[in-house]
Amino acid sequence: MSPQIKTDARDDAFAVRRAVFMDEQGYENEFDGIDDNPSCVHVTLYIDGELAGCSRLFPEQIERALAPESPQSPTCIFDEGVTAGETYLLGRVAVMPAFRRRGLASVIIAASDEAAREVGAKLVKLHAQEYAHDLYAKQGYTRISDVDYEDEGQPHLWMAKRL
Repeated sequence: MSPQIKTDARDDAFAVRRAVFMDEQGYENEFDGIDDNPSCVHVTLYIDGELAGCSRLFPEQIERALAPESPQSPTCIFDEGVTAGETYLLGRVAVMPAFRRRGLASVIIAASDEAAREVGAKLVKLHAQEYAHDLYAKQGYTRISDVDYEDEGQPHLWMAKRL
């Protein structure tokens, strides 16, 4: 298994998100203006050249400007000492069905954390589906909210990690 990470393959990231979130999970509003913002980083994972998964990260203030209807991250202890442009949001972590149960989501999260560091992030927050809590916790993320149902009625919770 030879993993490769890219941060400039937006169309491939869209293909994964369409397959996993829309076709498989039934989400309707998968794409938004954030995807087109130049500060948005689309992380994609390939195994032996085949598209296997993706994630998306971007500065938090972009969501407040471009998607004010989206759930907003709560303030937390990790915010201390972090300036406005240094908090990034991680989301849309997905692995194609044929590649699941191989630990690849952890590879995508680690690559996303590294991509966030490279663009100057000091704090990453995410609005995780509740069932994925343990996956993020193993990657160093801490729960910072109660469960909510703000994202198309699915149970989610906020988590954060200082980089």
